[in-house]
Amino acid sequence: MTTTSAFILNVRLDNVAVVAIDVPGEKVNTLKAEFAAQVRAILKQIRENKALQGVVFISAKADNFIAGADINMIGHCQNAQEAETLARQGQQLMAEIQALPVPVIAAIHGACLGGGLEMALACHRRICTDDVKTILGLPEVQLGLLPGSGGTQRLPRLVGVSTALDMILTGKQLRARQALNAGLVDDVVPQTILLEAAVELAKKERLAQRTLPVRERILAGPLGRALLFRLVRKKTAQKTQGNYPATERIIDVIETGLAQGSSSGYDAEARAFGELAMTPQSQALRAIFFASTEVKKDPGSDAPPGPLNSVGILGGGLMGGGIAWVTACKGGLPVRIKDINTQGINHALKYSWDLLETKVRRRHIKASERDKQLALISGSTDYRGFSHRDLIIEAVFEDLPLKQQMVAEVEQNCAAHTIFASNTSS
Repeated sequence: MTTTSAFILNVRLDNVAVVAIDVPGEKVNTLKAEFAAQVRAILKQIRENKALQGVVFISAKADNFIAGADINMIGHCQNAQEAETLARQGQQLMAEIQALPVPVIAAIHGACLGGGLEMALACHRRICTDDVKTILGLPEVQLGLLPGSGGTQRLPRLVGVSTALDMILTGKQLRARQALNAGLVDDVVPQTILLEAAVELAKKERLAQRTLPVRERILAGPLGRALLFRLVRKKTAQKTQGNYPATERIIDVIETGLAQGSSSGYDAEARAFGELAMTPQSQALRAIFFASTEVKKDPGSDAPPGPLNSVGILGGGLMGGGIAWVTACKGGLPVRIKDINTQGINHALKYSWDLLETKVRRRHIKASERDKQLALISGSTDYRGFSHRDLIIEAVFEDLPLKQQMVAEVEQNCAAHTIFASNTSS
């Protein structure tokens, strides 16, 4: 293998093959279409080496296994058929990993997400570190997609259908111990012994099959499955109001695989992936993802931060009251609330009172501490007490002329250095 390959094969003296994943020139490992040939070349060597006892996939990066597939691959697809083909290629590669004749272990440290977890699911066993940086999940739904390389079919069979639905529909990411409890990984070890623990697991001639919990076994049956999917569809529809096609397709694909077999499930998964990739929802969510990534790279201004000693809030509604609570009771900063009437101010004060009083009743804080924090919040129906505020946050209802009026009033009643911020979209 060349040094430019993202997958590097090393056969140990004990006849365990270690495949190190290290995408050249990148901080994190992501799967790209061009890596398929590299992986297949390694798989060919593994199949031909009859002395091998097992295989371990492990990352050579410091703090990540595989962070997912390269999303740019989807953007290069011109139509649903091309995106579907991309998914089928991923499915085929994962099937080839799963079909290896010796035990295959994924040794996971750091982020194992999306296509990275799908690759780990194709391995026969998974072992991960107890590090806080180790997380496992299938977040494709957050991009308006579903897992396209077999994740919708392998995960339900490994952890149970209800756990899999929860993970895939929400994009939930599990910590190491959560993954162990769910049956997603077989062991959790310190990072220092990850490789050796994976090698020892690979040497075992027969890997014991995990038994699903009783609840998951019941839900896997025809009756339990029908009831579960009916409930999941109802709850999902209530949340999405039909505006999020990915969740509906995820449910369809998982149900198809369980009812008609994995072959039908893989076919449905690939077709759904291709169709979802072309939806405006997915295109918009992917654009947001790329924009968010660019924002994280922005080093920001070199200007020194200004003072932040007190805050003003315009509007005493639910949002204004919540901001006042966080600013005063969590941030320890004095807050002045302005509302058009005293009822709004009282509402905001009551919001903080109720939360603090609950803490007093539970003996989390003393009454004196409650009073001290409440004293940081004051209010009025005019701009008295706003002249020295460093930050003003408007949190009123969506009325553009009203907001424009507030900007003008703040300019008249506040200091030149005051920052005006909005919590709404107008």
